[in-house]
Amino acid sequence: MHHMKKAIVVLAITGHIAGCQTSRPPSSFEQTLAKVQCILFEGVKSPTAEDVQYIRKASDDGNVRCKIALGGLYESGRGGLPQDFGRAKSLYESVAAVDGVGNERLARMAEEGHGQARNDVEARRLYQLALTNSDSDKSKLALARLMEEGRGGPQDLFGAMMYYVEASQHSGDVAWKGIQRIRSQGLVLTAAQTQRYNDVWSDTSRKSLNRTTLDIEIALNKQFKRGSASKPVTLQVQGKPGSNVPKIALIESSGNADVDQAVVKAFGKYRIPAEPTLQAGQDSWSSERSIKVGLN
Repeated sequence: MHHMKKAIVVLAITGHIAGCQTSRPPSSFEQTLAKVQCILFEGVKSPTAEDVQYIRKASDDGNVRCKIALGGLYESGRGGLPQDFGRAKSLYESVAAVDGVGNERLARMAEEGHGQARNDVEARRLYQLALTNSDSDKSKLALARLMEEGRGGPQDLFGAMMYYVEASQHSGDVAWKGIQRIRSQGLVLTAAQTQRYNDVWSDTSRKSLNRTTLDIEIALNKQFKRGSASKPVTLQVQGKPGSNVPKIALIESSGNADVDQAVVKAFGKYRIPAEPTLQAGQDSWSSERSIKVGLN
């Protein structure tokens, strides 16, 4: 990351010098580069004076994301700048019509009472406005929470569920937990939401099983010599509602009973990260895994 950041800085400076020499507005490439650089600089815990100078210059040149970054520094009082909610709000407002992050930041300021009395009604309105020209999971999560809790307007579990489902990226994240809370109140997922929910579950489970398979292969290949097995061990990992402990079944042997037993035992420690939504008549789910241990 350090080397990447340094390379971006060099490119940015080169582009800046070229722009000064020709007195032309920043090109599309230079604008994109400045956007990335400003995001990086704003994310630094303690931006340097040079970082702030870069952000300010790019902001003055009209870069929308750099205006937001400068607003963020004023809002938090970092990079040697005084904490100034008024300036932060003005910068966010200047880009809100073209970038949803502007309204997202304004909504958060209203919700948290930064430079103003806390106003959940305004926060809810601005989060909704932010989503008219962005697809920010942050805005979706914040709006879903306000809708779920009935803050800033009437409770709207249907709306909250919609945004939680859209924002969830992996089983167990904040949005996923929001889905579970609303489901526990009796709200049923639509067909489209069920598909999205199961897609997220499937992706999370696949990654979880891949990590477990790799860990087992690394560990057991230290225990068994190469050539001790003739083929991979094939297992079935089966889950049932209400339990995170899977049923492990040997489907195809490696040709070495000791290897088979070691693999089954190791996979017995695996725990299912979450459950999918099952179709009518379905009482379990399963996945086959091929584990390579002791092969040439």
